[in-house]
This record gives sequence, structure tokens and C-alpha cells, in this order.
Amino acid sequence: MINGVVTSKLEAIVRFHIIDGSGQSQPIDAIIDTGFSEYLSMPVAAVARLGLPWLIRHPTELIDGQFVPVDIFSATVIWNGSPRMINVQALGKHTLIGMALLAGHDLAIRATDGGPVSIDAIP
Repeated sequence: MINGVVTSKLEAIVRFHIIDGSGQSQPIDAIIDTGFSEYLSMPVAAVARLGLPWLIRHPTELIDGQFVPVDIFSATVIWNGSPRMINVQALGKHTLIGMALLAGHDLAIRATDGGPVSIDAIP
């Protein structure tokens, strides 16, 4: 189970670990974004700091329907205690968890300041 908390801005945030380019585990806090269909989005500077390997530049549709080219990187995250290979989009100002990373899991959010957040694998 992955646990987190709802902030005063009503953002559901969880902490998990990502393996950086040198093989070290780094904690990462991310906002859950159910309107984002991919795995993970991180600011360009955060991706560079982690030294993640680049995969491809791919056109990505933004919330306003506009398509922009976005660099996609490969990453291993520790998700529910197990390593999981995912794609990371280098985009935006915040680290966002998308629905592809949440697939196969139950998500519980008590949408109040300080409320608990939990992500648990569906048995």
C-alpha cells in the first residue's frame, strides 16, 4: 500500500521511490491526477537531476487539446514494494501520477485538508 495526504490546496499527494540514473533510490512526492492518462509526468529539471535515460520525443495532447512534443524517459519506480518500469514525461511544473500508473489499484482519497490517501493493489 502507498499512503499519502491531502494538502490544504486539496491536492492528493503520495510518496514513493524512483531509481535514478546511478541506480540509487530517491524519494519522490507526486500529485494524483485522474485526468492524466499516462504513468508519470515530472518537470524537465527533475528528470535531468535524476539522470533518467531518454527514450523518444512524442506528441502529447495537453488539457486544452493542443499537441506539443514531449521527451519521454524510462524509469523504474518502487510501486507497492516492487520495481516497475514506466515511462516518464518531462513536462510541467509538478510531478503528477496518471491513471496508467494507478491501473489495477484501488485509490481512496478523503478530500479534506489532512485527509488520508491510499493506493492499494487490487487482489
